[in-house]
Amino acid sequence: MFSKNNPDKNPMATSEIENLTNENNEDLFDTELEEIDSPPLVKLVEKISGILSPYFIVIVGLYLYDNNFLFGSILILIGVLSLLKISYEDVLAWAEKIKGMFKG
Repeated sequence: MFSKNNPDKNPMATSEIENLTNENNEDLFDTELEEIDSPPLVKLVEKISGILSPYFIVIVGLYLYDNNFLFGSILILIGVLSLLKISYEDVLAWAEKIKGMFKG
């Protein structure tokens, strides 16, 4: 309120600030993300982990099934859905269809 750079006293200060923020926002929207090429070893490891991780989840779920039924069952279900390539959106769509059948 009592400073030199008070925008109420200096109308140019607010326009300068708005111009700076608009320029920064335009720069953010104009930049395009370049696709980063990863080495072939990284791609191979990603493919292998994508294949093995659902099996690992199912195996851990089966191991925990005896001690903790709920947690083991959830892990088994997640692993099986992942193996079958069923996404969360597919499950939600099925749930909506089931709700629609009961509503009438």
